[in-house]
This record gives sequence, C-alpha cells and structure tokens, in this order.
Amino acid sequence: MTRTGKIARLPCDLRDELNHRLQNGEPGARILGWLNALPPVSALLAAEFGGVGLNAQNLSNWRQGGYQDWLKQQARRQSVRELTENAAELATDAGGVDLSHHLSAVLVAELAASARDALAAVADPAERCKRTKDVLDTLIRVRRQDTQAGQLALKRECWEKERRQDEYEQACRRENATRLRQLYRSFMTDSFARPDLFSQGQGIEHATTVLGGLKPGPSDPASAKSR
Repeated sequence: MTRTGKIARLPCDLRDELNHRLQNGEPGARILGWLNALPPVSALLAAEFGGVGLNAQNLSNWRQGGYQDWLKQQARRQSVRELTENAAELATDAGGVDLSHHLSAVLVAELAASARDALAAVADPAERCKRTKDVLDTLIRVRRQDTQAGQLALKRECWEKERRQDEYEQACRRENATRLRQLYRSFMTDSFARPDLFSQGQGIEHATTVLGGLKPGPSDPASAKSR
C-alpha cells in the first residue's frame, strides 16, 4: 500500500532513521523536535502541507502504519539472513545429498517438519494418504528445480571452460605465428648472405620446407625488404 501522509513523503533515509529511533524507544516529543528542525522536512512541509509542522498525531499514524510495514520488512530480511546462514548446516545434516541451492535445503527441512506435524493430527487413513501425496508433489517440484539449476550451472561451467580454451588457443597461435615469422626472416637473412644465387635458392627452399611453407604477410616489413 502506498502511504501519502506527511512522514510517508519524507526522504527514505529520514524515514529509516525515524524508524530506528522508534525501534530504540526514543520519546515521541524528541523525535518530533528532531524532524521539524531538519531543513528538508521544513521545505517539504512548506511546499506541500502549508508549512504546518509534524505533530503527535502524524507520528502516531506513522507508528501504526509505515513503521509497522518497516518492522515486517526488517523481520523478513532477518529471516532471509538466518536461513542463508543455517542453510549450509542443514545441507550437511541432509547426509551429503547434493542440494543445488542452499535455500532449497531450508525449504525441504521446513516441509518435512510441517508434514510431520500435520500428519500427526490426522487419523483418517485416506486423509493421511492425500496429505502425504500433496507433500510429495511439493517435494518433487523442489527437486525438479534443484536439478534444473544444477544442469544450468554445469552448462555455464562448460561454456566458461570452452571460452578459456578458445582464448588460450588463439593466444598460442598468435605467439607461434610471431615466432615462425621471426625464424623465417632469420632464414631469409642467412640465405641472401650466401655468395651465389644457387646457394641462396637452396637456403630459401630449406627455410620454406622447415617452416611448413609459412611466409610473412604483405604487411610484414621483412617481407617487403626481401622483395
């Protein structure tokens, strides 16, 4: 629900600090004195509420509305933090079963506890069977999601390995090409240093054979010089 009161229109950081002060039990009069003295609050009140300051009723309304929403949000955040911290221990207690996501371990544990409590209160065999089936269906959906998440993680790992392998091979090809060109230029230099054309031709043929026919590209300065 979107709130439109005076305090609800305050900047988020001020509302957060106000909520913390309320949580710490700070007296309302002190909180109102602090808020009304802040320039951003005075500017907002002047622009949108005729300059009328915050009063005890405004603060009471916020205690019963926005502050309660904030408390619920804080509780949810704390629950997530606790679940995350406890998930690794729950996964270990599961006997080494590979659970692809920590929170799924928490969900399975909560599901098992809820199912045990619910079934303990049911005496009718048909009803117990129905509830057991419902629990198993939920567990199957959870495990299916775990499996899909694990498969996706494996695919991403394979793609990353292939990418690194491609980069490595390309780097090796560039490095080898540079070295072979250097060798080719060295062979050409030695060949043209020979005293007669026959010896030079033999040297060039030998260089071409040894280096697998690799020749410098047209932009290679050594190639242009030799031509």
